Amino acid sequence: MRNIKEIKPILTALYCINFINEKKDEDIDKIIKYAFARILDSNTNLLTLACAGRTKKDVMKEINQFLSEDTLYKGGE
Repeated sequence: MRNIKEIKPILTALYCINFINEKKDEDIDKIIKYAFARILDSNTNLLTLACAGRTKKDVMKEINQFLSEDTLYKGGE
């Protein structure tokens, strides 16, 4: 069974991790923004605001929390 509902939290996690990385990959950024627009009919503006000025350590607790709530991913363990 496909778990399409997991796409948004996974893309959100990838976007945030890439955004806060010092060496942000512009190609990944473009692909994720495209996926948000085409698949989810939304954009990353609010994610950008939520991630701005934060470090990876700051956001990973939140990322692991929503991934564990909305997906079967258990990366924080």
